[in-house]
Parts: sequence; C-alpha cells; structure tokens
Amino acid sequence: MEEPKTCETCRHFVGHFIKQGRSYYVPIQQGHCVEPRLKDRTVKTPACGRYSCRPDRT
Repeated sequence: MEEPKTCETCRHFVGHFIKQGRSYYVPIQQGHCVEPRLKDRTVKTPACGRYSCRPDRT
C-alpha cells in the first residue's frame, strides 16, 4: 500500500523538536520546508509540487 504524500515524507521537510530533561528531544507535529524558501508546515500538510520522497522512506 502506498503511503500518502505529506510533508513528513518529503526530503525538504525539517521537523522541529522540544527538549525534555538534559539531553532528551521529542519530535513535535511541526516543522518547516526549505524548498525553495523557508515555509512553516505540519507533518500532515499535503505535499506540494516540489515533493521528493526521502531516501530512507523509498
């Protein structure tokens, strides 16, 4: 079954984290897209025309 195309599975999406404790980081449901310029996104945002699958997700 094919995964839906969302920002979370795109190589241009950079996820954000919050720090808990001294050295423990937890991913949150927000991040940003870096292609072609910086834009705020969530992990469930539908993919745009510049979508490119992450190499680790094939």
